[in-house]
Amino acid sequence: MATVPLTLAELSKAQAEAEGFQNGPTPLLNPANLYTQEKEGNPQPQVRGPIPYYPSKETPNLKLSTRDVSAEEANNFVILDSLFPSGAGAIGVPVVQSEITAVNTLVGHTISETADVTTLYAISLFMQSLGNGGAGDTLTVTINYSSPAGPTPLVITVVMHLDSANVVMETYPLLAAAGTAITMTSAYNGAYADPYTISAKLVEMP
Repeated sequence: MATVPLTLAELSKAQAEAEGFQNGPTPLLNPANLYTQEKEGNPQPQVRGPIPYYPSKETPNLKLSTRDVSAEEANNFVILDSLFPSGAGAIGVPVVQSEITAVNTLVGHTISETADVTTLYAISLFMQSLGNGGAGDTLTVTINYSSPAGPTPLVITVVMHLDSANVVMETYPLLAAAGTAITMTSAYNGAYADPYTISAKLVEMP
């Protein structure tokens, strides 16, 4: 009785079940299966397009894309994804939302970001003056954000004197409400432009 050759899809499914990947993408045929099919008179193509992870084309927790990757890579993504059931926040890595670095600048600077979710953010700020400003010259950094406890924006101000050499270093944790803006602005407090250095990063905490 003649046997009916299996299709590539059927062969891939059988191999996936045998290797324990029933719930993932069907794998590329391994060399042993390719050789067996060749001997049976059922040659199979050596290369075929990858099949996305089913039922989603992204892993459920970390949203890792499995498009246009091999079955082996997709399975590795699925395994990695399963280690973080709470999503990307469980990785424990702060995410930089906005940043600025300007050395010996003569103008004001601003960074701004809208909070995606109600959570803790942090602004780390570094400022340096060489002390060559006029007497009484100052620079003010203003941080604005909105707490979920109330709609009124909260304001933090940091003043640096430009007529003496000094360094200011501050970090502020901010509980910001989703959909509200977090901004940081530097500005001179008069009609002058003394050089100063500023570096700041706004991060979303894990």
